[in-house]
Amino acid sequence: MRERPARVYQPRARPFPSCHLGKGVGVNLVEYVFGAARELNRWTEAAILCEDRRLTYAQLLRAVRKFGGALRTLGVARGKRVAVVAADGPEFVASFLGAAAVGAVAVPLSTMLPPDELEYVLNHCGAKAAVVTPEQLDKLRSVRKSLPQLETVLVVGGEPNSDGADEGVLSFDEVVEGAGEAEVEDVSDDATAFILYTSGSTGRPKGAVHIHRNLPYTVETYCKQVLGVRPEDRLFSSSRLFFAYGLGNSLSFPLSTGAASVLCRERPTPPVVAGVFEKHQPTIFFGVPAVFSALIEYASQGSALETRSLKFCVSAGEKLPERIFREWKELTGLDILDGIGSTEMLHMFFSNRRDHVRPGSSGLEVPGYGAKLQDHTGREIEGAGTGSLIVKGLSACAGYWMDAEKTADTMRGEWVRTGDIYRRDREGFYWFEGRGDDLFKVKGLWVSPVEVEEALLSCADVSEAAVVPRADADGLNTVVAFVVLKSKQTDDGEAAEKLKAHASALLPPFKRPAEIRFADALPRTATGKLQRFKLREGLAESA
Repeated sequence: MRERPARVYQPRARPFPSCHLGKGVGVNLVEYVFGAARELNRWTEAAILCEDRRLTYAQLLRAVRKFGGALRTLGVARGKRVAVVAADGPEFVASFLGAAAVGAVAVPLSTMLPPDELEYVLNHCGAKAAVVTPEQLDKLRSVRKSLPQLETVLVVGGEPNSDGADEGVLSFDEVVEGAGEAEVEDVSDDATAFILYTSGSTGRPKGAVHIHRNLPYTVETYCKQVLGVRPEDRLFSSSRLFFAYGLGNSLSFPLSTGAASVLCRERPTPPVVAGVFEKHQPTIFFGVPAVFSALIEYASQGSALETRSLKFCVSAGEKLPERIFREWKELTGLDILDGIGSTEMLHMFFSNRRDHVRPGSSGLEVPGYGAKLQDHTGREIEGAGTGSLIVKGLSACAGYWMDAEKTADTMRGEWVRTGDIYRRDREGFYWFEGRGDDLFKVKGLWVSPVEVEEALLSCADVSEAAVVPRADADGLNTVVAFVVLKSKQTDDGEAAEKLKAHASALLPPFKRPAEIRFADALPRTATGKLQRFKLREGLAESA
């Protein structure tokens, strides 16, 4: 996408409620996203910082409108799906917002999907067009014959079709630069804006359907009232734009507040993240526990990690171990605000606060969201207690794409079943106890894998841990722990006994690991969530 001299474009001014976005609000999310640039006159300020590129708000809006114009030229009508399978960069943002601007439906997809899963999702959503990188094009070519509805593929960078072999494969830059600038279109209150596919720990991905009002709601609640993002901020996220978490961190939050989004196309390894910190000096960093753990290890080996520009950090994706919170605080002096959200809810509904952090907890309810804990009969648990979590808020998805059965199972009126087990303390803080389908009984008593994993992670030698049940010869469950050590031990047996002793000092007998297995890595989803079911399957196969 070639840059042109900045010209100022003014989206039509429209009133937008500050928080409670009720039905009947027909504002295209693109109008909302550029609202701060209009109101604060930020058109010549940086909207995106990506490697050596600086894109102003005026340049970004032009790119968004030109991508929308390109879709019109290509015959992509309202409601048609446009897949975006690309690295974080200006092209991703322009594609996502450009599709929404003209009433099409953006479908961000993980660049880590193998060909068969990419084929499944593209067929499932019925994508008519796709934006891909050359690497993704190679993957797409292997399944293209199975995608009859996919008419156009726009390739970011390179010369995609020099030999004329791929029909409908075009250069992103050439098509967008040759297009006219589309107006941002009016939308109905319930118009679909984008579909986010879950990275569920089991089964096929599900497409959470989000309407235009969902994105602004996350900005008006969590972004403004919890994070307090300001126009002078620079937000950097290690989680990619194709995740719900990353979409908020790197697109919704910075652009809707007149701040700058710091994007990085490379995989967020510690050296890459450290380089971004030094070059762009972000003020807020969003990560996941594994990233913070890797950065701590990176710095402990003497590598430079410049964090002076940061005001605070945010973690999500899975529970942040207290040890990582403490070690990061000791290393940088910064708090990590742990929270929890979901693809269905689009972003956070629980979060710690900058002035009220409770390490190990998911924090308090985010303003504008509601939560209930239910017992096994579905009855609400009042006050302190432990139960299945259901949540509500106007960022909740409208349902799952082409899946009425799973929609009915998850969406219960205004409430959304999360599948998580949570404990609420007397002060209203929520503590993650595990997934409902991960809990198991030992000697008739419930065991939360998360609690056992926390005990193991408190050992300085442990980098990662996962706990699952294993049935003995009599069919009775025992606790098995899979552990990734920070450094290789010469004697696995001795290391296992050391860990068992460590856990025994922290856990009652029925929760203590009967067996510890060492691994080089643990199975995770594309978003970094632990896949305990794969460990359970492995144990069953080896039995």
